[in-house]
Amino acid sequence: MTVDTLPSYLFVDEDPLQLSALRRLLRDMPGTKRMATSGEEALRMAEEEPPSVVIAAYILPGMDGLSLLAALRARTPHLLCGLHTTQLPSRDIIPPHVTVLLKPCPPERLRAFLMSGTAAPK
Repeated sequence: MTVDTLPSYLFVDEDPLQLSALRRLLRDMPGTKRMATSGEEALRMAEEEPPSVVIAAYILPGMDGLSLLAALRARTPHLLCGLHTTQLPSRDIIPPHVTVLLKPCPPERLRAFLMSGTAAPK
């Protein structure tokens, strides 16, 4: 992604209310924002347009959020990955490229994480 390119965000949560809240919270951020309610749906969306940032819930139908993030990261190595969860998973299962965002995540922390994905990959 170049500096002139707008970021593409993909949010994945089985709860439509969580996705709606994220959409409202981030409506003024530039970039494409897409929402998925399952890992399979997120994989299809990422195939159509690879995101630059993904935030996935840990509990999803079909596959868990860590498995989804691993699959997406395999396709896009510089993908910024966030795991949105109510409980901190065991540290030994969280890959170093995944940032844990505990629910409820303060809006400023969420925005800071998303903005960190707008820089060009190294």
